[in-house]
Amino acid sequence: MCPKKYVNVKIPIELANEVDKIIEKKLLGYRSRAEFVAESIRAKLAEIKRQ
Repeated sequence: MCPKKYVNVKIPIELANEVDKIIEKKLLGYRSRAEFVAESIRAKLAEIKRQ
């Protein structure tokens, strides 16, 4: 199995701060910004595919 490759994505600091608040409060079980962003992208892609 090949190792995963990654890319960097820039987001506005305001969004990063909102994500950090969610992570700090342990509201949804996310452990990192990367985990939150990856799951958010998966959800958006699934939504688009359903259209």
